[in-house]
Amino acid sequence: MNESQISVRYAKALFQSAAEQHLLDDVYKDMEVLTSTCKLEDFLYMLVVPTLQPSQKIRLVRGIFEKNISKLSLSMIFLVIKNKRESFLPGIARNFKDLYRKEKGISIASLITAQQVDESEMDGIRKLIKKAYNSEVELTTAVDGDVIGGFILTIEDMRYDASVASNLKKLKKQLLQTSIEK
Repeated sequence: MNESQISVRYAKALFQSAAEQHLLDDVYKDMEVLTSTCKLEDFLYMLVVPTLQPSQKIRLVRGIFEKNISKLSLSMIFLVIKNKRESFLPGIARNFKDLYRKEKGISIASLITAQQVDESEMDGIRKLIKKAYNSEVELTTAVDGDVIGGFILTIEDMRYDASVASNLKKLKKQLLQTSIEK
């Protein structure tokens, strides 16, 4: 069984349990916490180091998460560790969040700008996306000076590039084609 199949199976089982217990929103937040924690090198190392026994890993995980996530999510993490599948935790969290977003009709969007966008602008962008896609939106932002101005907006698998850098590239290409044709 490949890595993605394992992650998907655990995520589906967690999703079904959370739905039955009316804990989908709580477990989604837990998976956000788990995703953030899995980005820490020390945490990932602790999960995969072969010298630690599963019981030791469970004790460490309990200390890290017990007051921060639901019992259902904590039980799932313990089960994954007992089954020696701890390297799949980031994939399980990612797959659970995908299932949750699909269930709730939430679109994922990413906005890249040359400068930081303030909260009122973010709210306006969220509202526009919500209206255009008729769904809630989970919007992340990033700053990239290479954009120069404007923005690059990615929603699900659609990309809207309204950046100055992109427009300059198009203009350069047109100028080169024009000079070659003459």
